[in-house]
Amino acid sequence: MKKVCEVLGATDLFDGIDHSVFEPYCARTVLRLYWKGEIVVNEGDRCEGIYSVVSGTLAIQKYSIDGEYVTVNLLEAGDSFGEEFFFGARSEYTYSIEAVSNAQVLYLPKDIMMTMLENDEEIRHNFMRTLSDRVLHQNARINVLSQRNLRLKITRYLLDLHYDNEEDDDRRYGFMQKKTSEATPKVELPVSKEVSAKLLAMPRPSFSRELVRMEKEGLIKVNGRVIWLTNLRALELDGQIEELED
Repeated sequence: MKKVCEVLGATDLFDGIDHSVFEPYCARTVLRLYWKGEIVVNEGDRCEGIYSVVSGTLAIQKYSIDGEYVTVNLLEAGDSFGEEFFFGARSEYTYSIEAVSNAQVLYLPKDIMMTMLENDEEIRHNFMRTLSDRVLHQNARINVLSQRNLRLKITRYLLDLHYDNEEDDDRRYGFMQKKTSEATPKVELPVSKEVSAKLLAMPRPSFSRELVRMEKEGLIKVNGRVIWLTNLRALELDGQIEELED
């Protein structure tokens, strides 16, 4: 139980919360391993609690009637899901979640979470912050997907990854200029190029071809999932021009 409490305390939802607050409930949490490709929840499943990702990567998938799917978002260590169905009119998942790598996931039953929300102000604050951050992240995703061509989608996506690494949300949403270190900045795709292409709602071949074109133009350098932003200023200017045109 001590290990479970330590894992729970490392999640964003319980960040900064004294372990004594949730220690009495740790015995009712479940830590489970999901193998790559395994479904965590299916669309239509009733939400009965909160899941927190301990390690690995999960993908939020939206399936069409013919079996095709779009990767809506990725969930990584510290991320949680299920909170948005706690107080809404609909308590069933509107998406499916699949492990895109082996992943450890902590499950906390809804009745326990509700008890903690009622009894502790800090947990309520973290819960609301988590929901607020999710809205901001979804807005950023919409910003990427709303770009009018493949080049701008990829550029915005790479810049978002870079700004996340820089921990600078002002730059991420505003594309403001900032001095960078002399070292060439780089980002690492959090998932395979195939999954990254699905995140950008484009075919994998189109994604790969555009990366090759950008590399030939000296904007980036690609080595597997690692991408060096060899001309960061040009990439940022593309983003600024797009915003001005919008």
